[in-house]
Amino acid sequence: MMHPTPRRRRRAALAPLATIATALLLTTGTAGAANAEPPARDAKLDVPPKTARGLEPARDAVERLLGEASDGFDLAMLESADGADAYEITSKRNHVRVAATDSATAIAGVNAYLATIGQSVSWNVRNLDPEAALPLPAEPITATSNVSHRFYGNDTEDGYTGAYRTWDEWEREIDELAALGFNEVFMPVGSEAVYAEVLEQFGYSAEEARAWIPLPGHQPWWLLQNMSGYPAGTSEALLEERTELGRKIADRLRELDMTPVLPGYFGTVPTDFADRNADARVEPQGGWVGFQRPGWLDPNSAVFPAVAEAFYEASEEKLGASNAYKMDVLHEGGRRGSVDVPAATRAIETALQTAQPGATWVLLGWQNNPPEDVAAAVDPETTFIVDGLSDRWARGDLEAKWSGVPYAFGTIWNFGGHTTMGAELAKWNELFDEWLNRDGSRVDGIAALPEGGLNNPAAIDFFAGLAWRDGPVDVNAWFDAWTERRYGVDDPELKAAWRILAETAYTLPDNEGYSEAHDGLYGARPSLSASAAATWSPGSLSYDPDRFAEALDHLLAAAPAAGGNASYRYDLMDVARQVTSNTSRVLLPQLQQAYGMRDRAAFTGLSEEWLGNMDLLDAIVATQPQTLFGRWIADARAAGADAAEADRLEFDARSIVTTWGDRSAVDAGLNDYANREWQGLVSTYYKDRWERFFASIQTAFDTGRAPASIDWYAVGAEFTASTDTSAFLTEPEGDIVELAGRAVEAHDATVPDVPEPPTAGEHFLSDLPFASASLNAAYGPIERDTEIGEAAYGDGKPIRLAGVEYGKGLGVNSPTTIGFNLGGQCSAFAAVVGIDDIMNKAGASPNVIFRVVADGEVRYDSGAMTKGLAADVDVDVTGVERLELVVDPNAAGSPAGQAEWWDRADWADAIVTCG
Repeated sequence: MMHPTPRRRRRAALAPLATIATALLLTTGTAGAANAEPPARDAKLDVPPKTARGLEPARDAVERLLGEASDGFDLAMLESADGADAYEITSKRNHVRVAATDSATAIAGVNAYLATIGQSVSWNVRNLDPEAALPLPAEPITATSNVSHRFYGNDTEDGYTGAYRTWDEWEREIDELAALGFNEVFMPVGSEAVYAEVLEQFGYSAEEARAWIPLPGHQPWWLLQNMSGYPAGTSEALLEERTELGRKIADRLRELDMTPVLPGYFGTVPTDFADRNADARVEPQGGWVGFQRPGWLDPNSAVFPAVAEAFYEASEEKLGASNAYKMDVLHEGGRRGSVDVPAATRAIETALQTAQPGATWVLLGWQNNPPEDVAAAVDPETTFIVDGLSDRWARGDLEAKWSGVPYAFGTIWNFGGHTTMGAELAKWNELFDEWLNRDGSRVDGIAALPEGGLNNPAAIDFFAGLAWRDGPVDVNAWFDAWTERRYGVDDPELKAAWRILAETAYTLPDNEGYSEAHDGLYGARPSLSASAAATWSPGSLSYDPDRFAEALDHLLAAAPAAGGNASYRYDLMDVARQVTSNTSRVLLPQLQQAYGMRDRAAFTGLSEEWLGNMDLLDAIVATQPQTLFGRWIADARAAGADAAEADRLEFDARSIVTTWGDRSAVDAGLNDYANREWQGLVSTYYKDRWERFFASIQTAFDTGRAPASIDWYAVGAEFTASTDTSAFLTEPEGDIVELAGRAVEAHDATVPDVPEPPTAGEHFLSDLPFASASLNAAYGPIERDTEIGEAAYGDGKPIRLAGVEYGKGLGVNSPTTIGFNLGGQCSAFAAVVGIDDIMNKAGASPNVIFRVVADGEVRYDSGAMTKGLAADVDVDVTGVERLELVVDPNAAGSPAGQAEWWDRADWADAIVTCG
């Protein structure tokens, strides 16, 4: 049930804990010593279990999870205190007794018990042993939810997780979400049939309605009013199939006392709707990332109530009624035009309340949504906001901004279904409790909103537990407990591995621009200046890849203890995949440097290493069914009623993870937005692109000209139009332990050879090899003897500082660090530093700091330098082994959002004296 009115959390007193319950406390609630039966006895499976009336669906779920072992559990009703969901686990009648306030919470209670015996229900892989004994709990285990709303599901989740999932897959995920403690799930499947029926009532033929509705992979953005009809219209058979599936999903959620949050009606219509309905006024919505948006039927127009009424009637008929509906007006740049938005908001709300009295309107907190005048116009008692940016932006006073509407602390740790590991877990641990308990807080929920699901199982497990814990936890202790319930063994190597993962991938930089970790560059559109595969993903490493790789060493060391465990094999794959993926961000600067120095032998060797790592990456992800592109395609084709429709659905499935849309969408930034490291996708599409790119550079070496440009959209269009699946596996293969060992070797091999130190004499640094180079490649390579220019190689102009031209030097853009091996052979470093004169123009506001670092010690700091300035640098480097030239973007002194904008910093006449 949706509960829009927040309550303050109730803090339970903690009794002394038994050792086995300590892990459970970190996962969910508390354990106490009262009324406990003697320990060291197992549940009796030959005694028929009891199930309280109303918990029969929970019984069915436990049977699905544990088979005959479910007979060791009695399920009892627990009276709710203050309306809060809760469970209590004790023992009675030689059974584990789980008392809970509803079916979903009972399943969460069973999962909490399983954690105490080294088992768990989780995403991706379950660690369950139906043959294991079920020890009766020595102490009661209790937990009470501190919020009413435990919401799962981004609007985009169906498209990026799998629009062609079967009922069996949905059933499995629903059980997992219940076991993790969620009670509200966004459920859009089948809504297309609702829209089709409504349009037929308002002047459209069935064929016209279906042509407007996108294929399933792209439907989420149609429901968001972003686009329509791409890549093709849907079919009658597919409408019927999806409606049947959506009804089963919604019914199962209701059976488990979980709320299916359905799409509501806020006015999305075809752009010609007013031509067919005299009382309609449609506000054009313009474009969205290369697509034309549908129209917005002004909710203040006379026909809107009738359209909304027809929508909710059709929705109830096809999907059943709900008490929560999700709608987002003006999503990602929607246009107000002449619409009176506050009045429109009230009209949307009135239509919902007329159709489903008391239902909750759910809105997404994202970018500028909901607009402040929308939040001010709604009824806070029947409105709830699921915030997607709680861990990303400085959110300010949301209670004031959203006019007292209650909301959920939410996160989007995954964009586009990327396979990258990482989340803001450390930040959640502190912020949620702070937000929940501050004076006047309207927080009454958590919202897990990854754009693509079934990734980062540790992240969703930790995040879901926020709603059941009594405050921040020791993150290392939590991960120690996680390993025990995930793998069923207490192994120091596993714990060491996850502590490293906790401090790297799950403690991301405090960067307001991103709430996910970096993606890999093997899946990026080829360029020596590539900084991310997806346009709006981090452009640099989110953590130290060498430290992250140490986790793989520990996981491999645990193979003798945990190698037979399915969860271990999945996690070993995922970490080995990430270690291999990270090599792309180490190798690309080396490729840049080799090409910049026109070192063909080095470039050829590095490109071969790059392609070899792609082969290894493909082999690693081939070991798990969830990372097989062949299954993604097979699922899509299986939904087709005939061969022609199967081809259309395959195009839908291929395009959503590659080009996304047509050329205009690609050019607008959607290309590779949903990139992912899957078997088949890596070895064909991604590898083919890089092979073409490297071949173009080899030709450039031959001709002495710039590499020929490649029409990457045409390459993508060729791939998405193909139906050749011969290189795509549908069943996993390979030895992940052996492959993970090769991943360690691949990581170690990326460490470049250290150049020889300079010989005696004076040497311009632009003539010396770099020992290392760290930069944001999006701004182009480091240029030798010119300013940085644009993104291409060799496009810089002569270095000029304060009116003086220099023939030698290094041109960079911040942030950049260039390392040189001096080997203790030099005595002095000198240069002239400043912003290149090319920036002496109106509107430019570069601001950087130059530093010279000798063996880790800062020996020169320029302070803030802006355009028109130049400074002489003289540094004693006697005995220094490693010299680093650093250009800091000086975020504190730069305009908001422009710290890493073009600044064109120069190290003119940079020279060392050696010998």
